Amino acid sequence: MALRELKKELNQMTETEIIKLILEMYKKIPDAKNYLNILTTRDIEQLTEKYKKEIERYIYPNGRNMDLRENEARKIIRTVRKMNITELNIELELHYVSCCLEIIEDFGYWDENYYIALGKMFDNAINGISELGIEDKYNEKVISLSSKASEYGIELEY
Repeated sequence: MALRELKKELNQMTETEIIKLILEMYKKIPDAKNYLNILTTRDIEQLTEKYKKEIERYIYPNGRNMDLRENEARKIIRTVRKMNITELNIELELHYVSCCLEIIEDFGYWDENYYIALGKMFDNAINGISELGIEDKYNEKVISLSSKASEYGIELEY
């Protein structure tokens, strides 16, 4: 169903029917529940921690072959971005950068695409920070990440 059709259907529903629909979505769809929780409480901390653990699970090497699956971590972040909660995005993007820098530090990992993805993620976080005007909140963390990256020849400009 296209968005236009959905809007038409919702406009035909009563307020009670819409509330019932939202409650059903809340019960049955975890991402809808997460979104509605943040929307109503403005508390991103619990969800941030949940997604950080998922990101770590994919970024850190797995198994005997030391398989890196950072693509999966980026998929999580792309999915979360659809919620359009900028501060949540910033937290996850900076965490991704931090984890990737640890991989580089611990394993001497070198892959140009890995570095490019890391830089893009950092830039997205910086743009979100600027958009919200919360530079003071993230200044120390951003400077620390930028400094650590420069030790490995990666320029993360702030």
